[in-house]
Amino acid sequence: MKTSRKYLFISALFISAFISSCKNQDNKKEPVGTNQIESPTKMISKSAQAAKIESSKVCYVNNKFMGIDQIPVVFEGKTYYGCCPDCVGKLKSIREVRYSKDPLTGKEVDKALAYIVLSPQGNNDVLYFESEQSYKKYFKFHKK
Repeated sequence: MKTSRKYLFISALFISAFISSCKNQDNKKEPVGTNQIESPTKMISKSAQAAKIESSKVCYVNNKFMGIDQIPVVFEGKTYYGCCPDCVGKLKSIREVRYSKDPLTGKEVDKALAYIVLSPQGNNDVLYFESEQSYKKYFKFHKK
């Protein structure tokens, strides 16, 4: 009886792992381990010594750090990133999706040119700053 429960449990685990696994958008096979989310600390800009994250790992529509490279969308000579075909369409057609406001200055920021960091609010949200200096001033006054 215990053996059959053990096999049932292992089978259920295998099936749920199989069902919940995601396929690459382009249906390309990736080597094992390449789709794991990297720690944001590995993506910190060493020259800036700040929390800047790679823009290619952010969905600009959802304003979320995704941890893996997103779909590049070239629009008017600048590259934006989306996580799915729907986001790609929005980036191409909706101007407001390509822009944000700098949390410090309130100025409009083109996301393709922004200094992007993880939000202190968590949940993988990101903030877009017009510059590294703007980011440093903001967090100097907003530390917890």
